[in-house]
Amino acid sequence: MPVLLLGVSLPDKKLVRIALTYFYGIGHNTAQKLCSKFSIHNTCRISDLSESQLNAISLELNNMTIESDLRRQVKNNILHHRVIGNYKGKRHAMGYPVRGQRTRTNAKTAKKLNGKWLRNFTTLTNPTITSSTSLSSNVFIKPSIPLMTHFKPFERFFSRFF
Repeated sequence: MPVLLLGVSLPDKKLVRIALTYFYGIGHNTAQKLCSKFSIHNTCRISDLSESQLNAISLELNNMTIESDLRRQVKNNILHHRVIGNYKGKRHAMGYPVRGQRTRTNAKTAKKLNGKWLRNFTTLTNPTITSSTSLSSNVFIKPSIPLMTHFKPFERFFSRFF
């Protein structure tokens, strides 16, 4: 019978330090630190924990940025890089590796991870002003065309000729 802790199902037979990594944003080091903080030994399983230990772990996890809050924070950081138009933002927008990996080969993972931002992303655009409303601020809308329209790498080069 799995234990439900903050919306994440943790299997009974898993070690506590392994089961804590089921949370998005908690790795092996953080899980080990949590276990040592609550004096849980390395071979302890989820089913061996008492209610007070589970409550203490859940209180500690409530104070951390994990799961949907962390996902939202990462998404906002990527949006920030894309909006200001720096190198990392352009690499995210094109679906290329961001941290200096090679692109000639072995870029399949980056295309999977960064490419999903192209499909599921909203962008800042100016809305069309109609006669019934006069909006002058930027709003979030779902784009109907690919997001590469505002990243024109050769625009400055071709502007000399046209």
